[in-house]
Amino acid sequence: MEPYVDALTAELRAGGAMARERGLVPRAFYMGGGTPTTLTPDQLDRVLSAWEASFDLGRCEEITVEAGRPDTITAEKLAVLKRHGVTRLSVNPQSMEDRVLRAIGRCHTAEDIVRAMDLTARYAFPHVNMDLIAGLPEDTAEGFCRSLDRCLAFGTDNVTVHTLALKKGSRILTEGLAIPDGEAVSRMLDYAAPALRRAGLAPYYLYRQKYMSGSFENIGWCRPGGECWYNVYIMSELCSILSFGAGGSTKAVDLAAGRIQRLFNPKYPKEYTERPEKWQANQVAFAAFYPDAKGAT
Repeated sequence: MEPYVDALTAELRAGGAMARERGLVPRAFYMGGGTPTTLTPDQLDRVLSAWEASFDLGRCEEITVEAGRPDTITAEKLAVLKRHGVTRLSVNPQSMEDRVLRAIGRCHTAEDIVRAMDLTARYAFPHVNMDLIAGLPEDTAEGFCRSLDRCLAFGTDNVTVHTLALKKGSRILTEGLAIPDGEAVSRMLDYAAPALRRAGLAPYYLYRQKYMSGSFENIGWCRPGGECWYNVYIMSELCSILSFGAGGSTKAVDLAAGRIQRLFNPKYPKEYTERPEKWQANQVAFAAFYPDAKGAT
């Protein structure tokens, strides 16, 4: 991972210099789209330090880090995140049912998630997100309801309820795994909405994907003040997103002209590490999109 972290920190430094030259100021920072807590504490520190040193953070309202798998969450890593002022941690169980976790290839158990949440609570991050997916293999309406109840018992202030989207080439399709039918998924979601409202959460963003079970949707719920604004920004098509790292998808938005340009980094870490000219070209294109952007966010 060291060559990858070297490449990522170099891209962050270059991107920060480009943004400063144009007066571009980030509103939110999101480290994820995978599980960045697979990095070591030192590697996390290097990435976050490079970001902090490179950008004007005077108007950055939130710093979110995704820690999806409980087996990657340690006290040492949480201490690094706390030291860097992380305001939001995402712990994404997907399910709290062990048979469901086994079916989707997770190596951890529901009790591992409980231990990770207990450890996270000691560091008192301002916000903690949790994600669940309705319609996973081996799940039932009753099992999903138990999962949601357990997540709410942690006191998390932000819960996203996803509906399973069947992507081509996924294990679920290639291995023919049994999934709940539309009626069962409907029962899961029918339970979720009133249960979340009773717990003091309200919906604040919604989006749909192709091939979603039962043609339902993904909905983010939060307590007052618990909104993850990055989720809103990336779904709204109203804000530019400057992305870094392998698989990064940058989006440049010009509201006045009604124009959006997307730029993609190499998908795989090896290719990304060996082809810095690709992310360099993307940053040149992003800069050209904002020739007179002084003070923009």
